[in-house]
Amino acid sequence: MADVLLTLHCAAADAETIGEALRGALRSPVHVRAEAVLGLDFSDATTAEQVTARLDRRAIELVLSEAAVPEALAMLGRVRRSGAVRWYTTQVLERGRVA
Repeated sequence: MADVLLTLHCAAADAETIGEALRGALRSPVHVRAEAVLGLDFSDATTAEQVTARLDRRAIELVLSEAAVPEALAMLGRVRRSGAVRWYTTQVLERGRVA
């Protein structure tokens, strides 16, 4: 089965909890980076974010087998968090490490 890059977009306050839960459940390295989203959809935004039209989000990424995605999403549903999480997968065609 192919590997995919699972990308989650969540509120900044939820990133550490989600990242730690994913790492523990899936035994996979998790990458977290800060993002400023100049949004159009403010359904997940705080009042301050709505006023500035700028969402403070974190992108969480990890590579896993396509078969493990349902497990990751189920675990995500069990994690205590303050807001919604948006996600998508991207097929990984190649990967490696250059030393």
